[in-house]
Order: sequence, then structure tokens, then C-alpha cells
Amino acid sequence: MKKIVNVIMVLFMFIPFKSWCQGFKATGLVGLNASQIDGDNLYGFNKLGLSLGGRLSYVTDKSYDFALEMLYSQRGSALNFFNNEPGDKIVLNYFEIPVVFSLRDWYIEDKSYYKVRVESGFSYGYLFRIEASGFEESFFRKHDVSWLVGVGLNFSSRIGVSIRYTTSLQKMYRDPSASQSTLLSYFLTLRTEFSF
Repeated sequence: MKKIVNVIMVLFMFIPFKSWCQGFKATGLVGLNASQIDGDNLYGFNKLGLSLGGRLSYVTDKSYDFALEMLYSQRGSALNFFNNEPGDKIVLNYFEIPVVFSLRDWYIEDKSYYKVRVESGFSYGYLFRIEASGFEESFFRKHDVSWLVGVGLNFSSRIGVSIRYTTSLQKMYRDPSASQSTLLSYFLTLRTEFSF
């Protein structure tokens, strides 16, 4: 994890200061995940969790941009939205770093912003906290790689909303006594975005 952060910092050092000020946009992100895990006998997107963090976008004059996000993300699964017993839910807390490519459209000329966007990308997640009754915590993979797609709608140059679907590329639980890994994570994220 430390190596990834160091590489990102070194890359930003090579960008001229003037380009940094003109080309980059910071955004605060606040939202909810509705998540599910295949293979745990709990059905539906019943596990609600927080999605909090920030986004740094390199914005071009054209209708696309690249972004790096850093998020605290709660995932898992649950039998019901509320009032679950310990055995009726899995709670997983991740630190996530999504890398996202966005295409923008519907330019509002007098306010100088694009109203809609579609996006896709990949995300690295580090699992740092687990609550999973009936599962051996040490069998959960600490590192997760996911793919994502989403759409966003801006109400102004500073405020918008987005919805995103994310699913893991690999199974998240490995029992040495089993012939193969089990449990596949996926989730929907609905969030509000505040640009600075």
C-alpha cells in the first residue's frame, strides 16, 4: 500500500505547477453502498454501508477526464436491511483506490460544465476490518481488484450525483480445505459529489 501511494506522489511531482492548477479538480464524495455476496446464502442488495472519500480528476478541454479516488467503503451482505442477528450479515470495511475514465456530454455553456457523464475503470481495495460470524476471518483475501461502470449527473459546476456498479474480479474467500475459492462481492453505490 505504501509503495502505491509513493508512486502516485512521484507521478504528480512531474506535472508542472501551472498545469496542476488548471487541469485538476478535487471532489468530495458522500454516499451509500448496497452490497451483496454470491455464495453466502444471503440474498439481495440488503447490506447498506457508507462510501466516503475524495476524487482527484484531470480535466481536459475535451469531453473526457481521468480520475483517481480514495474511498472508505463498507461492503458485505445481510439477510435484511435492518435488525440482523450476527449470523445474518457479513460486514467488510475497505480502503479503496478506484482509477476511472469518464466521457462527458451535454455541455452547459453559460456555466462552463458538462451535465452528464458515463464512466468505467478498475479499483484496488484493501480489507482492514471484518465481521463475519460463521466464517474464518483469516480466509478472507485482504486485497481485492474490481471493475466498475457508472453514470453521473451534475446540477451545477459544483454539485452532482452518481450511481455506480462494482464487482470483484476474483473470489474473496479461500478455505484451504475446499477445492476452490468462494464468495464473490458486488455492490451498487449512490453518492453525492461536491467539487471544489
